[in-house]
Amino acid sequence: MNNIAIVGAGMISYSHANAVSNLPNAKLVAVCDINEDSAKKLAKENSCKYYTELKKMLDEQKDIEVVIITVPTFLHEEVVSVCAEYKKHILCEKPLELTVDKCEKLLKNVHDAGVIFMTAQVVRFWTGYTKIKQMFDDGELGEVYLAYATRCSIMQAWGNTWLVDPNLGQGAILDMHVHDIDYLRHLLGPVDYVFCAARQDETKCYNSAFSTFSFKNGSKAVAQTSFNMQDGYPFSMSFQVIGTLATVEMVYRAGTNIGERDSIDSEIRVFRKGHEPVVEKLELYDGYTKQLEYYLGCVEKNVQPERVPHDQNLEVIKIACAIRESAEKEKIINIK
Repeated sequence: MNNIAIVGAGMISYSHANAVSNLPNAKLVAVCDINEDSAKKLAKENSCKYYTELKKMLDEQKDIEVVIITVPTFLHEEVVSVCAEYKKHILCEKPLELTVDKCEKLLKNVHDAGVIFMTAQVVRFWTGYTKIKQMFDDGELGEVYLAYATRCSIMQAWGNTWLVDPNLGQGAILDMHVHDIDYLRHLLGPVDYVFCAARQDETKCYNSAFSTFSFKNGSKAVAQTSFNMQDGYPFSMSFQVIGTLATVEMVYRAGTNIGERDSIDSEIRVFRKGHEPVVEKLELYDGYTKQLEYYLGCVEKNVQPERVPHDQNLEVIKIACAIRESAEKEKIINIK
């Protein structure tokens, strides 16, 4: 049994707590948040203890083996480093951090501590995306001419004003766009250069953006993100791959935010030369549960997660920062 604590009791923490409850080898034993009401609510729903001080929790509950970190992004390096000092294995929400320097410091701290660390890039475990990756790896798509990703919703309002602070959260590019940045890197390999067309809204964040990617293998991609969809627009994501052997298209629509997954319209379509199109409803499962199941398997084997490797964690933030720089300067940015 893996005894788990969650640090940060905001909206996304409930998806992680649900994942813990879905697994027979996991138990949520504590939650921590500086907001006592938030910590108490999450703890009550999961029948565990709550704390408002991280070090107090780690000092008192020595049975904690794994910490899931769901605090705001600008606190990741600080909180991860404390947990690493206590030799706790760590699953940390995306994005890893806001800057390359902070990411490098964070990754050095977990390396020096010898703990099993993974960034929670849940799209790598999400229905549809996993099928496309397997098709690519099996050679069913051939070489990729172009990939196109979208991820759009209304402005998210979870009481987390930091999310659309240009210094603390950086808006849709770091919160939503980073999913597709990560998945494109996961699918197509290292990025050569990027260009982003984006416009700031009243928050001074780039909350609507089109980014183009050129990959070192010759493939190209375009990704769209937006928090500026109008009222009633469902949380939607899609992915299309145009390959030399097949065209694949996936669509996924949930409620007004990603937390509302009870009503889902989702399918994948595959087109091949000389064949009838294949249309399938996606197998629906909880990506957060699949992610945690994989991560705990790494903990139990005492191996770093190959599926979300540390060097790619850093590379994804380099790409995201380059996209933001491109939006600001309106120029192509090479990935160093």
